[in-house]
Amino acid sequence: MRTHAPACLALLGCAYQPGSFHSVMQDFSGQQASVDCLDLSVERRPDLPDHSAVVRYAFGNRCDHPVVVDLGGAAIVGRTAAGQQVQLTAYDPRHEIQVLRIDGRAVGREALAYPADTPISEICIDAASIAHGSSAQWMCLATRSQLVEVP
Repeated sequence: MRTHAPACLALLGCAYQPGSFHSVMQDFSGQQASVDCLDLSVERRPDLPDHSAVVRYAFGNRCDHPVVVDLGGAAIVGRTAAGQQVQLTAYDPRHEIQVLRIDGRAVGREALAYPADTPISEICIDAASIAHGSSAQWMCLATRSQLVEVP
């Protein structure tokens, strides 16, 4: 029995720690929010040439039981430089984005593109909608410049 104890302790050390926004498995950069059992970070990545805004999500389950992660059902609004508000939907031509459950103390990540007809200067995401929470928690992200390679 004693020979298994160190392995169990090592495994427990790898589990996501509630509210830490840290994991050896991934980075939680960007704006952070906690909705019920879900810790979530969102980061705007450089836009694609067709004006699609790109958002990287990282999430960790604070609880010991599985919880919902619904990136496809997230409430997302874009704003143009002129202030026009546009409803955004993730690019999903094969209908692969589904409501999933993440195991207790597990982490995950995903990056999604949101096509637009015109450049989007700001994207606002309701973190609560991703976790099916009841109270809206809006996080807004400004445009991130294209990455430039330095010689």
